[in-house]
Amino acid sequence: MTLLSELTVSQQQQILIKEQQAKASSHLLGQPIKRKEDPRLLTGRSKYVDDLKLPSMLYACLLRSTYAHAKIKRIDAARALESDGVRLIYTSREVSEKIKNSLGSNKTKDDVEISRPILCYQEATYIGEPLAFVVATSRTSAEDAIELIEVEYEELAPIVDPELALDENSPKARVGLNTNIALVEKRETGDVDSAFRKAAKVVKVDLINQRVAPTPLETRACLASFDQGSGTLTLWISTQGPFQTRSEICSVLGLPEYKVRVIAPEVGGGFGAKLSLYSEEVLASLAAMELGQPVKWIETRSENFLTMTHGRGQIQHVEVASSDEGRILGLKVRIIGDAGAYLTEGSSDATFTLRMVSGCYIIPAYMGEALIALTNKVPHDAYRGASRPEASFMIERALDELARELGLDPAEVRLRNFVPREDFPYKTIGDLEYDSGDYSTNLKKALEISGYDRWKEEQRLARKNGRIVGIGLATYVEVCAFGPSFPETAAISVGMSGKVTVISGTSPHGQGHETPFAQIVAGEFGIPIDDVNIIFGDTTQLPWGTFTAGSRSAALGGSAVLMCTEKIKDKLAHIAAKSLGVFAEDIEFKNGYLVSTKDPSKKVPFANVARDAYDPGKIPAGIESVPFAFSSFAPPNYTFPFGTHVAVVEIDRETGLVSVLDYTAVDDVGKVLNPLVVQGQVHGGITQGLGQALLEEVRYNESGQLLSASLLDYQIPLASDVPNYKTFRTETPTTSNPLGIKGVGEAGTIAATPTLANAVADALAPFGVKLKYMPFTPTYLKELLSKEKDDA
Repeated sequence: MTLLSELTVSQQQQILIKEQQAKASSHLLGQPIKRKEDPRLLTGRSKYVDDLKLPSMLYACLLRSTYAHAKIKRIDAARALESDGVRLIYTSREVSEKIKNSLGSNKTKDDVEISRPILCYQEATYIGEPLAFVVATSRTSAEDAIELIEVEYEELAPIVDPELALDENSPKARVGLNTNIALVEKRETGDVDSAFRKAAKVVKVDLINQRVAPTPLETRACLASFDQGSGTLTLWISTQGPFQTRSEICSVLGLPEYKVRVIAPEVGGGFGAKLSLYSEEVLASLAAMELGQPVKWIETRSENFLTMTHGRGQIQHVEVASSDEGRILGLKVRIIGDAGAYLTEGSSDATFTLRMVSGCYIIPAYMGEALIALTNKVPHDAYRGASRPEASFMIERALDELARELGLDPAEVRLRNFVPREDFPYKTIGDLEYDSGDYSTNLKKALEISGYDRWKEEQRLARKNGRIVGIGLATYVEVCAFGPSFPETAAISVGMSGKVTVISGTSPHGQGHETPFAQIVAGEFGIPIDDVNIIFGDTTQLPWGTFTAGSRSAALGGSAVLMCTEKIKDKLAHIAAKSLGVFAEDIEFKNGYLVSTKDPSKKVPFANVARDAYDPGKIPAGIESVPFAFSSFAPPNYTFPFGTHVAVVEIDRETGLVSVLDYTAVDDVGKVLNPLVVQGQVHGGITQGLGQALLEEVRYNESGQLLSASLLDYQIPLASDVPNYKTFRTETPTTSNPLGIKGVGEAGTIAATPTLANAVADALAPFGVKLKYMPFTPTYLKELLSKEKDDA
């Protein structure tokens, strides 16, 4: 018999998690309860940053670089300072006199340190980079003053194309660089040369996974207020991570954490781009501290396109070696990532793409290389899925091309290469351990539900009639619930009335956390869901919390909530047991009562026990009064949700317009807390993936000028672009958390883009063309149709 102490920490955690999963059998979990937050969101009663008004509030605007790359020879704000209503102007000189003028720095592969200034000086490296910060009594006054600031530039040659940036003779993204290559990572496993020598077929695919703009409905926003008496800074901000923002603000401003309070009110979307700290938040805070008045800054939509970090942006070269039966023997990958002008936490996305590129498949031999290039564009950072969509796109597009070359059905090629269910947990070529999976069952269910064989027959008939119809599928796996380095927290208190308050370390921005968290608590306590109130986004409420990203809130945040309920249930059970004259272990929480399982006639209302918990005279010896608990959950491993999506498209021969005739999604996200919330996340994710496949692209010209700087030029999906989605699930729980949840926030986005790309490629296959670029706009597809048999 193996003792618990003889197991590794991870193994011990797995055992404890399985025990917790056995207990977490609430009748409310898995129920399609409507979102508690929707009434206030849909009726306009929610408060976003720009809804907040404080006495004596001032307004800020920024002067930004009009050049993609230039030396800054002079900034003169004298005339602007004399403008009506102007209270303060910062340039890099004023900022440097108060704090270090840096948001942080990162080193390149050659150990060159690149510091990102709060306000740039000497050199501007992308259009939109902030040069000066103006605070005035009205927004109009601040905007007028911006026009009066004089800047003298010396234009330098920009570099915009990341592949050209690798050439040593290309212009450098900043003065002093010997190379634009900032990061390089290589991975190799197995005998790659032998695999390719033995191959019956080698397929090469070149792909562009274009830059996209996150485009949240609410742009970036902040409001800073400084209490001069207590020396406390309060920052209301549209962010995905209030605690992370607090830590970063404290680091930049040199303040202790107890002197900074960060509040995230309602947040209108983030998609990864509201994770990092930006200059504007620091400047508003600094100005509020200096002036002793609140300072608000709200990003315009044009500024949002110019300055919010972009996502994706990879050039991908793939080679697949296979047998004549379509079994993968080897894989070669080369990725060029576009970092933009500065290195961020998300700059290394392409290196993580290398780790996830194997997808759901057994890859015996693998060689991958990722190069991250600096360019004179807005910095790249996380965007919904961050590195996993790019990996799925690459392998799924390559497998479809392999199937086409071999004359095999794309579904059959996948089935022949899937990691079998019995091989989990499975160690991948990217040194990740997949927790659980049943890819074959999931794919077969998707084929059945979508009517795959029927659509194949309809496609055959449509092509006879001259219609351009394509069928595409993609099977994906992604990594979610990041840990254990990023624990998530929660606290729960039960008031004297029996009403429950939950404070979560996660902070939602559209996901719908309130209802599933309330379901966990209400189900565990056996009380109505309306008796549970959820609070988010205030750093004074908890000692610590992490960020909302990577589909981790339910898996980690929900687990922390569950752990709190267990602690409080134990306390309340002992209190109830004393009053009922029974054993605490015989108490269950049911229908608003604490009931003896041995004698159901012995019961006491939950509210009564809650009240007694505040009376030391009614509490057993050794039990503390007041039902309150705090928990922090760090998982032993990531989770790995997966799924299969199937799409049918038709391309109009005259216009090139793509119509989505049918779309089926079968996802496996482990256990589900609330099917309605999961369905909403899948629908939104698919729509975002559809946007990248068919509509969205950040475009720059050779001089670094952004050509897609408004919603007139950057098209996001409209209701008319979105088909009816048919969504279904299989269920393969994980042992990485007590709830068995894998995560769903990014699933739709990861699957939709390659699914639609494969459908469009299938539609065009009879014309002998190959797809390289996205999005698949009418103009691009008409061009392909006019160049039959030419590579795109």
